[in-house]
Amino acid sequence: MTSTDERLPPPAWNDTTRDYRRTATVPDLVREAAARHPGRPALVGADGRVTTHAELDAWSDRMARLLHDRGLGRGDFVALYCDRTPLAVASLLGVLKSGAAYLPIDPAWPRQRVTGLLRDLGVRCVITGAVHLRTVQEIRWEVPTVTEVVCPDIDADSTWAPVLDRTEVEEFFDFLSGEPDPLEAAGFNLRRSDRPYTPADVTAYARHVAGLAQEAAGRGADILEVGCGTGLVTEVLAPGARRYVAADPSGVAVRRNLATAAAGGFRVEGLVTYAHEVADVVQGPFDLIVMASTVQFLPDMDYLLQTLASLSGLLRPGGGILLADLIDPDIEAHAGLRVPPALLDRLSEVLPTVAEVEVKRRTEGGFNGELAGRYDALIRLVGHVPEADRGGRVWTGAAVAARPALPPRDAVTADDLAYAIFTSGSTGTPKGVAVQHRSAVNLIEWINGTYRVSPPDQVLFVTSFCFDLSVYDMFGVLAAGGSVRVATQGEIAEPDVLIDILEGEPVTLWDSAPAALAMLTPFLAERDARGRDGLRLVLLSGDWIPLPLPDEMRAAFPGAKVIALGGATECTVWSNHYPVTAVDPEWPSIPYGRPMTNARYYVLDENLRPTPVGTPGDLHIAGDCVAVGYVGSPALTARKFLPDPWAPGPGERMYRTGDRARWLPDGNLQFLGRLDDQVKVRGYRIELGEVQSALVRCPGVRTAVVVAVDGPGGKHLAASYVPEAASPVGVEEVRSHLRAQLPAYMVPTRIAAVQTLPLTATGKVDRGALISGG
Repeated sequence: MTSTDERLPPPAWNDTTRDYRRTATVPDLVREAAARHPGRPALVGADGRVTTHAELDAWSDRMARLLHDRGLGRGDFVALYCDRTPLAVASLLGVLKSGAAYLPIDPAWPRQRVTGLLRDLGVRCVITGAVHLRTVQEIRWEVPTVTEVVCPDIDADSTWAPVLDRTEVEEFFDFLSGEPDPLEAAGFNLRRSDRPYTPADVTAYARHVAGLAQEAAGRGADILEVGCGTGLVTEVLAPGARRYVAADPSGVAVRRNLATAAAGGFRVEGLVTYAHEVADVVQGPFDLIVMASTVQFLPDMDYLLQTLASLSGLLRPGGGILLADLIDPDIEAHAGLRVPPALLDRLSEVLPTVAEVEVKRRTEGGFNGELAGRYDALIRLVGHVPEADRGGRVWTGAAVAARPALPPRDAVTADDLAYAIFTSGSTGTPKGVAVQHRSAVNLIEWINGTYRVSPPDQVLFVTSFCFDLSVYDMFGVLAAGGSVRVATQGEIAEPDVLIDILEGEPVTLWDSAPAALAMLTPFLAERDARGRDGLRLVLLSGDWIPLPLPDEMRAAFPGAKVIALGGATECTVWSNHYPVTAVDPEWPSIPYGRPMTNARYYVLDENLRPTPVGTPGDLHIAGDCVAVGYVGSPALTARKFLPDPWAPGPGERMYRTGDRARWLPDGNLQFLGRLDDQVKVRGYRIELGEVQSALVRCPGVRTAVVVAVDGPGGKHLAASYVPEAASPVGVEEVRSHLRAQLPAYMVPTRIAAVQTLPLTATGKVDRGALISGG
């Protein structure tokens, strides 16, 4: 009987142990590169703006210091909710320097998924860009652990100062307030609606607000209305007040209020000013401050919170602020400022003198249209909130610039987590893979040493932060002293634009999933070649590599070497490689290759015994590349990260990848598909990878994918393929080819030719979209 050890591959195939800097961290590598090459470019934006290594080092130190000053460091996760920009890359480096780990979040993810991840990981801080700030300002209040938001691409001290255009605001509201139609002047019926508001609707709304105010303060109260507009509420509420001040940035609106008051025989004081400046120009005290249909016109959440803090100084003890007609993000999509009720629940965190907040939902049938879904809130305060004591502010780039360029000392070690990247889970629950600095350093030193990445190199950064390829694109290339050309989402959407960059800019490295690169090759073939001598390294991983793709890239870029990389997010981006030279058209797939430095590969049977060379089995990966595990999921970690019985030292683990593979006689591995790609069709168990391999070997097929879809009588196979531009092949020819290669039950019942395969945000083929379209 053959022993387990005898069935292992030759020891030399897994003889990968090499020295590397086991105590170094990712910031150590990048900081040292900055010291060696301070003036060389580090980050390059689409606008051509260059950040040098010295500038990146100093700015990320300041970001780290801000995070440290806010109490963030080891053991914390800092979320990145941002598009791909140079400043986002710099921010992530700052997170790592602070000792915290970063958690990338795709702004395209459903809101519930985002809040769930933030809540589950106890995230305390979110970094975002100005374009997504309003969304983050809403989300933060729905996650109790989130106490800090940083928006570094706003240079001003406040988030709202750059967007508050006084001339534009005053001209708009002056124009609106001057409209002869009183409803339009008051801001109603400005948008098309199946049912426009009637005078009765508007009167009912004004009386509703007045009723809330009188209930809160009684008759004969001193009232300040901030954002009075043309006076709908003033006209109902002011006659019963002892003192009434109507404030608005529109002089036309204020004068209209005064005219209404004079005609009605009651007194109103008019004040032309902005909400945040009211407290500077009016004398209190007041019993009640009213903001009715005003909040949605404010610049952002920080402006609202600052305004509430300043207005608190105008109230008598026990006085209140009535916010009427608030928009709930869960109910209404609206371009204006929306206020999640969770903010009001947590308002005392922001305004320490808040005694009570009463959220008032509207009764069903009480209002029509959008007014029916709105809500009101009464805030009771027991004292003034100085600006210095106000919480909830967003820290801007000005706050980063104000910090010293000195990172916190001893903030991070090689044992600390560097990041957690979430992958989809088979149960529908996303899995967060936590990776230490040590594993990332091993990866970076291996790639940079093996493929001689150096200061002249520049990578075109096209992957999502949520795809682990981004880890190397950012920190690996920076650690080599090279530069990162950050592609915008708009650039990525245009293949011709990406080719312009590859031809016209000093890009030497490409790194993506194969499908993302395959989008470019038809355009490359149609264009006259120019400036194609710079690209030297093409890194492909994350999915099947179409057999024609390596040769197509070498034909377009004669100096490029194509490297197939494999592994798993759970094993720190990549853990094996295969330099692609000549491609055998009979190959079922590009070989998976050999383990990288300090990684070991095992092909095991269902009893975790090694399979003989050439025999398919389940792929397991061991070594220093293996991640810590799944965040907050010890049971799943235990199922997927197993003790390694062949480890050179005690306590090491191997990761069960879920891939099928086999050793080839030459010491390379061959990828055979995913375990979850095994499906049962009409009683037959089928490997989707085998069908896909047969399909891509069909002459005239560029690339293809096979999925199992539900249909009458159970599951059946559906295939989509992209024909070669030069020699396109029809569906029936493809079907005939498959019939000659596969048993009848493995031939897809539906085969379709498509121009392109749909891609996920990470650049992989979107099999889910193909299934739903099947």
